[in-house]
Amino acid sequence: MSLMHPISCIAALTLAAAVVVTAQRAAAGSQYVVLSTEPVVNELPPGKIFAPSDVINVPAGTVVTLLGEDGSVNPISGPAAFVVTEDALTSNNPQRASDGQAGPSNLALIASLLTNERQRNESIGSARTTADQSKPSGLDDPWAISIEESAPGCIRNGEVVLARRGIGESAVFSVRFGGGLSLTGLVWSAGKPTYSLPDRVPAQVKSLIVETNKTSALIEIKVFPENAVLENPLNVLGWMVSSGCKRQALAFVHHLATKQQ
Repeated sequence: MSLMHPISCIAALTLAAAVVVTAQRAAAGSQYVVLSTEPVVNELPPGKIFAPSDVINVPAGTVVTLLGEDGSVNPISGPAAFVVTEDALTSNNPQRASDGQAGPSNLALIASLLTNERQRNESIGSARTTADQSKPSGLDDPWAISIEESAPGCIRNGEVVLARRGIGESAVFSVRFGGGLSLTGLVWSAGKPTYSLPDRVPAQVKSLIVETNKTSALIEIKVFPENAVLENPLNVLGWMVSSGCKRQALAFVHHLATKQQ
């Protein structure tokens, strides 16, 4: 089953690209959101959704990464042109969420996040693609929680990974859990962008406070649901966005885009 049907008038290179994309997909979806475009192309901004019958034109020298509502990640290199087809999503697809509406709703959440982030960057004069973001620290790890702001933190399997921006010097810090348990005198070694807590967080813990001599952050713990599909990027991203883990969701988008390059 094909992802998209190439427009026949495009050169042979386009057809080859279509074959590559098809080979990478086990099933086809009918809507796609742009995760990243490298280099920037005004017609293919992150967050744009393509629906059936829409034409996707990818200029020469450009790579666009699309996320389908079936959870597939599809990199397309230009020059290429495709028309999105109306392909049915089957319930026995292992990458699909159990809720038939989860795909489209998650796609819309992701599109809104990327559109808002792009507009925010443009308003401060730093417009760039998600894939072009610099990686100064462990904050590029989608499963690492920043200790520099109070915000929801998304974790999996009870594992808490903390991240910081400045890694030039060591830091002594403490972690206080909502249930009263505390870890004190923890040492974050210089040069280490992330720190993994030694034990898994109990299910009853809903928040924690991380304190250093410079910062204090209240983290609301969000645990990836046991019945969700961790291997499905659409599930993970949609859950991160709906849980309020905006920075982690953007880091995950960056991870998906660079993984395809």
